[in-house]
Amino acid sequence: MSGPVLVVVGAGPRGTGLLERIAANADLVPGEGCEIHVVDPHPPGAGRVWRPLQSPLLLMNSRAGEVTMFTDDSVRCAGPIRPGPTLAEWGPHYDGRDPGLAREAAALTPDSFASRRLAGAYLGWCFDRAVRSLPPRVRVTVHSAAAVALSDGDRQTLTLSTGRRLQADVVVLAQGNPGGHRTAEQEAHQAFATRTGGTYLPPACPGDEDLDRLPPGEAVLVSGLGLAFVDLAILLTEGRGGRFIRHRDGTLAYRPSGREPVLHAGSRRGVPYLPKPVLPELRDPEPRFFTAASAKHSSPRELVAAACRELLWAHYRELFAAHPERTRMDAAEFERAFARLPVTDPALVALVADAVPDPADRADLSFLRSPLAGLTFPGQAALGTWMHDRISRTVARATDPRHSAHAAVLHGLTAVGGVLENLLAEPETRAAATRVAARVAGFAPFLGSGPPPHRLEQLRALAKAGVLRFLGADLRITQDEVFVAHTSSLPHPVGARHLVEARLRDPDARSGVDPLLAGLSPARARVPVDPGTFQVLVEGRPHPRRLAMGLFAGGGALGSFSRPHRNAPFFRQNDATARWLLTELAGVASQTRTGTPVMAH
Repeated sequence: MSGPVLVVVGAGPRGTGLLERIAANADLVPGEGCEIHVVDPHPPGAGRVWRPLQSPLLLMNSRAGEVTMFTDDSVRCAGPIRPGPTLAEWGPHYDGRDPGLAREAAALTPDSFASRRLAGAYLGWCFDRAVRSLPPRVRVTVHSAAAVALSDGDRQTLTLSTGRRLQADVVVLAQGNPGGHRTAEQEAHQAFATRTGGTYLPPACPGDEDLDRLPPGEAVLVSGLGLAFVDLAILLTEGRGGRFIRHRDGTLAYRPSGREPVLHAGSRRGVPYLPKPVLPELRDPEPRFFTAASAKHSSPRELVAAACRELLWAHYRELFAAHPERTRMDAAEFERAFARLPVTDPALVALVADAVPDPADRADLSFLRSPLAGLTFPGQAALGTWMHDRISRTVARATDPRHSAHAAVLHGLTAVGGVLENLLAEPETRAAATRVAARVAGFAPFLGSGPPPHRLEQLRALAKAGVLRFLGADLRITQDEVFVAHTSSLPHPVGARHLVEARLRDPDARSGVDPLLAGLSPARARVPVDPGTFQVLVEGRPHPRRLAMGLFAGGGALGSFSRPHRNAPFFRQNDATARWLLTELAGVASQTRTGTPVMAH
C-alpha cells in the first residue's frame, strides 16, 4: 500500500478517540488510502494509566454508566454519530481471559465504580473496534515502543526507542501526562532521606511506586489528600492484607493485618476531596451568572467571582426547585438577593441562613476556603474526631437523595467548563479566560474529581483503626533529624523518617521523562499549541502538520472519558481534529499525484 502517513504518538484514550473519529469520517480518507502508525510502549487503548497489569484495588472515580468513548445524538459535530456502549453496557460482553476481570465485568452495573484494570480492557476493546471499522485502504500498525525524537525535513521523521525511524506526513502527539521534573525542594527531600536512612517518594501515581520501601508499623508523613492519597492509603492497608468489614448497623470497620505503616496525612486544605455523588441524574440547566455574553465585559477577577457564584447558584437552584419545603423564602426573592451579593460578602451568609434553616442544606464552601480555617485542635485525636464527623457528612451528602443540591454543584462546574471552552476559542476573550481557567483548575479537582463515597468511609474506618491520622491544613514540611510536618490545625509538629508526596507530578515537557517532548520544548513547561487547531507552534507559527493534545500541551486536556448525552468537548475536539487530519492527508496525496514536493515545514 502507498499513500500518505499519519503517526499518532500515544495509544491511550485520546489516541483511541481520534482513531474512532477517523473511522467514523472514513469518507474523507484519500482514494489511494493511507497508513496510520500508532506508537506507545503500553497496551493500545489503555495506555499507561489504564493498563491491565495493575492492582485491582485501584478504582475509577466515575460510575460505569457515566463512562463512554462513543458519540451520541447530543454531540454537535460535523462527522457521523457512531453510538457505542458505555462501560456498564459493555461489561456483560467482556470476553477476555482474565478471570478476575470476567467476574467484575459480569457484576458491573451503571452505578459501579469499576477497577482501572477493567476500564483498560474497555479501552482496548474500543481501540480494536476503531481499527476494525476502518476501510481496507487504511492500514494501522501499532508499535510497542516509545517515541524518542521528532525532526523535520522533506517529511517528519519519528525515531522510536527500538531504533526504527518512521517517515510521517502528519504527526499527532497524544501522550497524556508525561510527568514533570523534580523541584529543588523535592531534590532536597530526596537527599535528606538518603542521608538519614529514611524514605522519600516524590509526586507520582502510587500504583507505579515501590511501596515496600515504607516499613510496617512506622510513621509516614503524607502530603496530599486527593485521589493519589486515597490510592496510597488503600494500597498500604487493604493491599497489605487488611480487611474492611461492614457491621450489621451499616458502619464500616477495618481489621489490620499488622503490616501497615501509620499514615499521618495533611494538605493545604486539610480535608479529603469531596466524594463523587451517586445520586440520580440531574438536568444540566443553562448557566445563570457565568455566561459568554457577560464575560466580554468582565475582568478576570470578576469572571472568577462569577464562576464561583455559578457553582453556589447550582446548589440553591436545585434546593429551591426540588426541596422547597426545606426553605423559608420565595425562590424568586432569594434569586434576586443572591444575584446582588458578592460570594465573599458576609451578607450572603446571612441571606442563606435566613432562607435555608438547616445548615446541612447549605452549600459546602470548602472548595473556596478550607473548613479548617481558624480552627486549632489540642492534638491529632481531637482533629480526628472532627474529621470523622466531616467525612460522615460529606458521605451522606453524596449518597442521600435528600441532598441532591450538593450533586447539582457538579452540574454548575460542567456549565462553567462549557463557557470557558467557548471563551478560550475566541481571540478577544482568550487571555482573560486562560487566567480564569487556571483559577478554576485550583478547586475543580476538589469538587469534581473526588473518590467514590465508599472510599471516604474506608478512610474513616482506617482512622478509627489507628493506621491513619490527620494533620490538618496548611501543611508544611521541614527537616530536622527526621521529616517534620507543621500545620495550622495542630499546636505541635509531627515527625517521621518517611515522607510521601501523594499527588501526581505537574506535567512538564522539559523534564526529560519523555525525551521527545523535551526536545520539542526545551525552555517551556508546556508544548505551545494553537488553541483552535492544536497545531504545535514553532517560533510562534503553527506547524502545518504537527499537532499536540494532552496535559503537556496548551490545550486538549479534557480527561480520559466523557459522560454520555452531554455533548462532551472531548468528542467535538476529536471529531474536528480527525476531519482536519484526513483533509491534510488528502492534501498530501493530491500533492504526490501532481508531483508537487511534500514539505512538512
